[in-house]
Amino acid sequence: MAPPPEARNRADGPVYGHLVQARDIHGGVTVHTAPAAGPVPDVSLDPPRPATATRGRDDLLTTLRRAMRDGEPVPHVLTGPGGFGKTTIAAALAEHARAEGWTVFWVRPDTILPSMLEVAVELGGAREEADSFRAAPRQAARWVWRHLDSAPRPWLLVIDNADRPELLDPENRPGEQRGWLRSSPGGFVLVTSRVDDPALWAPATVHHVDSLGDADAATALTDHAGGQRSPGAERLAARLGGVPLALALAGRILATHGVLFPDADALLGHLDQDLTRLDALSAPAAAGEDDERRLLSGVWELSLRVVGERNPQAIPLLRVLAVLGADSHAVPLRRLPLSELAEGPMASLDEAGLARAINALVVHGLVTTSRQVTGTVSLRLHPLVSETLRAHLGPDSEPLLETARRLLEWRADHDLALEMGAYSALHVVLLRLHGHAHPDTVRAHIRFHRAVMLLGFEERAELGLRDIVDRSRADLGDEHVETLRARHALADALRARDRIEEAEDIYLAVFDARERVLGPLHPDTLSTRHQVTLMAALRGDLDTAEEGFRALWRTYADHSQEDDQVALSTLENLSFVLLYRGDHDGAEEGFRRVARFRATALGEMHPTTIDAHFGLARVAFERGDHRAAAEAFGRVVEWREEALGGDHALTDQAREWRERAIRSLGSG
Repeated sequence: MAPPPEARNRADGPVYGHLVQARDIHGGVTVHTAPAAGPVPDVSLDPPRPATATRGRDDLLTTLRRAMRDGEPVPHVLTGPGGFGKTTIAAALAEHARAEGWTVFWVRPDTILPSMLEVAVELGGAREEADSFRAAPRQAARWVWRHLDSAPRPWLLVIDNADRPELLDPENRPGEQRGWLRSSPGGFVLVTSRVDDPALWAPATVHHVDSLGDADAATALTDHAGGQRSPGAERLAARLGGVPLALALAGRILATHGVLFPDADALLGHLDQDLTRLDALSAPAAAGEDDERRLLSGVWELSLRVVGERNPQAIPLLRVLAVLGADSHAVPLRRLPLSELAEGPMASLDEAGLARAINALVVHGLVTTSRQVTGTVSLRLHPLVSETLRAHLGPDSEPLLETARRLLEWRADHDLALEMGAYSALHVVLLRLHGHAHPDTVRAHIRFHRAVMLLGFEERAELGLRDIVDRSRADLGDEHVETLRARHALADALRARDRIEEAEDIYLAVFDARERVLGPLHPDTLSTRHQVTLMAALRGDLDTAEEGFRALWRTYADHSQEDDQVALSTLENLSFVLLYRGDHDGAEEGFRRVARFRATALGEMHPTTIDAHFGLARVAFERGDHRAAAEAFGRVVEWREEALGGDHALTDQAREWRERAIRSLGSG
């Protein structure tokens, strides 16, 4: 029997797994194992198509289409945080290019060499030549770009998710166009990247992609939900911060789980306290290739991983900022002193290291910076980013939470709106980790209500503090340090509402307990002692008040603690008592000393420093120097407007005194 024809015993094309080849039915058997798999080329002539219309990007797409049509001689780069829609914009441009008859190539940097070689083969390059360049990236880039430059018809090359720019050129800055990123007369190059560093990409044109505005966000949500506007769509879109990925996930949930969530308001109620539910509900619909880019948690985690590879210290800093800068509050750089970062996860940071960590967060779009007219530089997180980061803080984050608490207490009462938001966020995290009865949870809740009170919402603060006192008494005991702190804070709220007798009763009881439990010289005991004395002053008993303030001031002086903040409040209130009793010189000396100490310790614009200047203005008024008083009150108005806001009660107080001084000046 003749052997089968030779042509019948061949295997052409790629081999996957094992090939069993028999020479003939009587001969031996040869087993050919598959060669080791190399990088799979990631190039497509059929790039992703947007699932819905691309909302809120008309101007940017017009700019990109014009640049593509005019053959601009530089690449264009879309930058911004993950989930903000860079890939969607690129896909929309690819749709346009295809409709115009252009060839579209869509590649990913993690397989850039085999993918770009595949591009050249698509353009007519010999596969044998392509294979010969796999071990020579430099020569490969030149060979590929020769084919791109001489392509028979125009093309669009999208390099998507270039979050590690060094993959485009390990030896040079990508913008130098010596590696895989180049401009070409044959087509148009568009890159998407989290890395928002114009200097890195120059001379490429960089476009920063931000979240969507309210109207576009609501429309995008409606698109993903199936096209019918749902009650509450605007509110849900605002809650999601206009982040396109979050809007897409929420829309899919509304389209998929219509029984559970018949409208956007129903979904909003479910998500309002825990945004991580967005990922959990949308996970099945978002599953597939590249999963981590399809969920919010995956998007931020990928960003953290990329940043952490370059600057590990940036990660704990970002998580601390997620607490300090809750609800998109700007965090002034002065709230990040190295002295308070010297303990905990960021202990190794020096001034240069802190600057590098901040820059890493800014470059990757996780933090933005702003400069106020006063020159203060602040950091801001998108609210959805900060909320998602906080939702993933677990028990191992205790050192970070302690750092955040220390930073808040270091300059207490300086940035009240920031502190109110930060303590609210800190309380939510601690509540999830420890429950409502834990002392740390209670303390954060007390500090939140203190900030609420100082912002002028005394009634709200009183109601919240009464609830805390009741819970703490039941959970921790009547004389636990945090219960006493809550009772003291409640008395502060009552005093702010001019309910002096009720406040005094609580202060006296707290002082008695603190003296027994903590000792007479404990800072908390001395603080309550100060408030007891203040109550005498507010009742008009100036003799008792003066005697009490002088004795307390001597206690601080005897222990070299004149710069303690309660000590300075003692001297300030003693100065007011002296003012009321006609001792203008004594009052002025006290106010000046307080202002000097506070300016050094807290800054010129701290609300309590401004309070001391208000006292100096009062001295000028009582002396009859109404011109100097009007000018001094005017400065206090300006400072309080900046520090507290134009509608704060203390700002109104300074305005009233300024007007009184002006009227007195006119009548004189």
